Amino acid sequence: MGYPSPQIIGIAGLRKEKSTKVNRQTKTKNNRQMKKQLLTITMMFFAVASFAQSKYGATPEDSVTCVESTSLYVEFYKQKNYADAKGPWLKAVQHCPKSSKNLYIKGAAMYKSFIKAEQDADKKAKLVDTLMWIYDQRIENYGQKGNVLGRKGADLARYDKSRYKEAYGYLKESFELEGNKSQKGAITAYYKLTEKMVKKGELEKEELFTLFPKLSSVVVENTQKAKTPEAKEKWLKVASVLEQTFSKYAGCPELVEIYTPKYEANPNDTDVLIQIIAFFEKSDCTDEELFLKASMSLDKVKPSALSKFGIGRSLLKKERYSEAIQYFKEAAELSETTPGKINSYKYIAFTQLNLKQYSNAKTYALKMLKLDPKNADAYMIIGDAYLYGSKSVGENACEQAGGYWAAVSKYQKAKSLNPEFADKANKKIASAKAQYPSKEDCFFYKILDGQAYHVGGWINEDVTVRTK
Repeated sequence: MGYPSPQIIGIAGLRKEKSTKVNRQTKTKNNRQMKKQLLTITMMFFAVASFAQSKYGATPEDSVTCVESTSLYVEFYKQKNYADAKGPWLKAVQHCPKSSKNLYIKGAAMYKSFIKAEQDADKKAKLVDTLMWIYDQRIENYGQKGNVLGRKGADLARYDKSRYKEAYGYLKESFELEGNKSQKGAITAYYKLTEKMVKKGELEKEELFTLFPKLSSVVVENTQKAKTPEAKEKWLKVASVLEQTFSKYAGCPELVEIYTPKYEANPNDTDVLIQIIAFFEKSDCTDEELFLKASMSLDKVKPSALSKFGIGRSLLKKERYSEAIQYFKEAAELSETTPGKINSYKYIAFTQLNLKQYSNAKTYALKMLKLDPKNADAYMIIGDAYLYGSKSVGENACEQAGGYWAAVSKYQKAKSLNPEFADKANKKIASAKAQYPSKEDCFFYKILDGQAYHVGGWINEDVTVRTK
């Protein structure tokens, strides 16, 4: 058997020596890393241990568990992996309930997600109980009772409708504690639950009337304080919910009873005046004396499209047409929005119809169409002007029927733009057709059924002749 050459022995020895050296360097590096990690953990342990019996737990062991559990659940939470976040989150609540308010904010978000996904009624009920417990723990450890009760009540009303009385209690207490600081969701839920209990005979209807101004005042203040258009829009949606609910129950007598004392206490309070005008209009109570008083007061304190329009509406109800038109014109001039201008023009046109000034009514309806070419109201108004003013154009029975032919086309246009106008438009169409001339009447003037015809005067329309 031969022996390896000295060169091979040298190379092998060199490799072995090099390998040993590399292993020694790696081991040294790993030892350093381990020592560094150990030092970090030790420092972290002593850091959290210094908070023992406070926010990070009652013992050093609690503190370590707190840090580990919090780190785990937060990481899972960021990934929206709530199922895996649940376990370490529960440990964090158990070992360090005062560690962070986010513990309860994130916990509530996770459990709301579980509730929405759960189909089993019993399991869902238990999840809701846990969510309520989370809110209780947040109050116990971080206070803010009014704020948290608002969230608790709104969520209970949302996720377990059978516990509406309990939810109502939380929301009522929340509002009493928070007042103008109440949250949007809490206010909405509070009023809706009040309505629910009124429907069930568990509260008197007067509770809706008493509560409405209080909640509305909070909404108005927060709307005015909103720092962004988005924030303002959200508060306006709350106002809309309150108004829709309130208007279902409040008739004119109730509105007068609620707002007369408020108006008399301070007839220059713009917030109260605006509320009176808005709600009296919504409930069609514009013929009430208080509505006119509020509109006149607002016009003195702060002239605006709203005050001018309110006075116009009140005067219209009192059949003081010429005065009403003047205020509607001023409202149109002051209005800063297209819908506001259109509405003012519409009421001017309506009032002109009442005065039998059909040409003027058409003029303002055309102003509406200039701003909104698909406005069905405008076409209905023009149709009415033609229908009622038809005989003012033409020298004989057939020519004077031109307005009826023109009116039908406008009514048909109106109902094509807004199907809700169909019944009303069809009745008007039937009325116009009933007044069509006979074939003999038109033949005498060489006007034949089906031919094109131009209606002159203020009507100024090209139509097709139609006879009975």
